[in-house]
Amino acid sequence: MWREITVNYSGIESVDFDSLLNGKIPAIVVRNFYGQKQCEGIVEKIGNSQKSIFQKKLQHIGPFLMSYTTKKKDYFDNAKQARKTFEDIFSENNQPIVKISKIISRILPGYSTSLARESGNDFSPYVIRIHGNGKAIPIHKDNVKYEGKEYDFTGIDNQLSCIVHLQEPQSGGEIVIYDKQWSRNDEKLRNIDFGYSQDVVSRAEFCKISNLSAGDLVMINPNYYHKVTQIEGNVSRITLGMFLGLYKKEQKIVAWA
Repeated sequence: MWREITVNYSGIESVDFDSLLNGKIPAIVVRNFYGQKQCEGIVEKIGNSQKSIFQKKLQHIGPFLMSYTTKKKDYFDNAKQARKTFEDIFSENNQPIVKISKIISRILPGYSTSLARESGNDFSPYVIRIHGNGKAIPIHKDNVKYEGKEYDFTGIDNQLSCIVHLQEPQSGGEIVIYDKQWSRNDEKLRNIDFGYSQDVVSRAEFCKISNLSAGDLVMINPNYYHKVTQIEGNVSRITLGMFLGLYKKEQKIVAWA
């Protein structure tokens, strides 16, 4: 059965990482990436931070690269401002990229980890998404080499997605990952606004991750189709997302959102 594996912060092994890259498992769930009290403090600061609207319905903090595919200057200008906001939300030692780089340095000791940079401009490290009652994320994939051609990610060998759960809703908000990778032929099933028709995964096995708690980190290969089920209740689903790009020859990993 195609199922996620669950580990604690210090329990992830290189074999788990390889299994994720190779599609043998759909996800790695790292329990207690942040503690409950840490999450409560972070969520409080998020509540006091300025937010933007994505696709006219979703609140978020920080620019999302795929919304700026032809607007590089706007992306980097917004990324600069977002980095200041993230510095206010997270203390230096609790920055997600710092905590994730510690995991990477242990399981891939020869690799360096840094924020992605292009032509002297730093990318945004994260995007924080706030999904309220009735919101959902449709079936989609994330592939920066295809969708972000204006940006310099052409040499990436693998792309991973890291989602830190900071607050869980009363119901819903489950991650569903399908055992099918995107291909160019699937573009005929793409929706006009965002995502793909259910037909793109009609015959695919899937994994639903539904037992997540605030503080958990979920790592997936985002070229596999995935979605988030509808949120129900008065408590919003709050997550932090970031991508990791692996360059095997250079033995380096870059992060961006």
